[in-house]
Amino acid sequence: MTTLWLVVLLLLLATLLCLIPPLVRRPPTRPSITADANVRAFYLAQREQLQRDLNNGSLSPAARVRAEEELQRDMLQDLALRQSQALPAGGQRAGIAAACLLSVLVPVAAVLLYGKLGNPRAAADVAMTRAAEPHAEDSGDDMALAINALAQRLRATPDDADGWYTLARSYETLGRYTDAVAAYQQVLRLVPGQPAVLADLADALLSANQGAPDANSIAAVAQALAAQPDQPKALALAGMMALRRGDAAEALAHWERLQALLPPDSEAARQIQSNIAQARGMAAGGAASGAPAAASSAAAAGVPAAGIPASGVPASGATASGPPAPAGQSPAAASTPRLSGHARIAESLRGKVQPGDTVFILARPVEGSRMPLAILRMRVSDLPRAFALDDSNAMSPDATLSRASKVRVEIRISRSGTAAAQSGDLSGVLPDVAVPASGLELVADTVAP
Repeated sequence: MTTLWLVVLLLLLATLLCLIPPLVRRPPTRPSITADANVRAFYLAQREQLQRDLNNGSLSPAARVRAEEELQRDMLQDLALRQSQALPAGGQRAGIAAACLLSVLVPVAAVLLYGKLGNPRAAADVAMTRAAEPHAEDSGDDMALAINALAQRLRATPDDADGWYTLARSYETLGRYTDAVAAYQQVLRLVPGQPAVLADLADALLSANQGAPDANSIAAVAQALAAQPDQPKALALAGMMALRRGDAAEALAHWERLQALLPPDSEAARQIQSNIAQARGMAAGGAASGAPAAASSAAAAGVPAAGIPASGVPASGATASGPPAPAGQSPAAASTPRLSGHARIAESLRGKVQPGDTVFILARPVEGSRMPLAILRMRVSDLPRAFALDDSNAMSPDATLSRASKVRVEIRISRSGTAAAQSGDLSGVLPDVAVPASGLELVADTVAP
């Protein structure tokens, strides 16, 4: 928009430069032949010549009278013309007034005409359209730009709880856990004591601290469970913390309570069952020590982040898994469209990744914004594995999978842990997937140049 208005300003200035200078310029004065006295002397000489012509007989008396009258008339006209040329101020004042009037009228007329016939949002619309064009190699950068734009907006409107929650989830997607912690704290400033947000804060604190509990993450989990004893993510994290400090009995208590809240055939239930088996082995004197690798965070334990409604606060009774669904059906599948399938790495590329590399599985709209509608984050060590995307994996409550008819499903393996594509990352794409869909085969089979 700044470039557009600069061009408009330059065009207006060019127009005014063409119109105004001729109006304010002083009219050129004709060079005077002689002063008034010289004019009279000239005509006097002409009369003397007429007299000589009369005396020598070359001019009749009648012709002399007529010639003298013409000389007098010509002299009077010359004197009047010189006087009018000496006083041009009136005409110059009129020109200056016209120039001032045009200086005001031309810009005002241009603005009014553009407002009537033009489109003031055209430049912004073109910029948004270009930003929305699908460029697979820049999709990660697009997401980072969108997140930075959201952060700038929240600095101007810091009382938007929805916005802070979306920003926190987005920072976690980019692996910016310290920034995610700060954003979650802003949510709690606006809606204090929300169990789901407290659990999300604890999860971000653990991720920022490489999975090691600290006083802040322990306190956040305790507050979440005090407010809502059945908060799924808080139960998952509490079990992990207990096992890390060697208290297998407490870990079992938290995880068994969580298991009762989850659909029996869900991926989360299977992961928690694995953690329970490991905790039981530790309680029985097994060799396990510390937390199980799969339970290093609530997300790894199979519990997605709880959603946040449009009102800006998670409902106090909301859980990450939602109300129990019928047997054989996960809660997301029971209520919202869902994408499910199997994710893996091409065997020929297995040697190019490390077990700790970050895996992103995401769904983007085929048309429009490049912001993901749903996203999962895991490790290479988790692959191959089944995956499911639904509205519980959304980054924003205003951009969800249930609002799309066709999506682009992607897998990206990042060494840096960020969603922005970098050279050497592995990726794979299913370009046009109708929503809902199941049985998808998502393979990371391409190396980014």
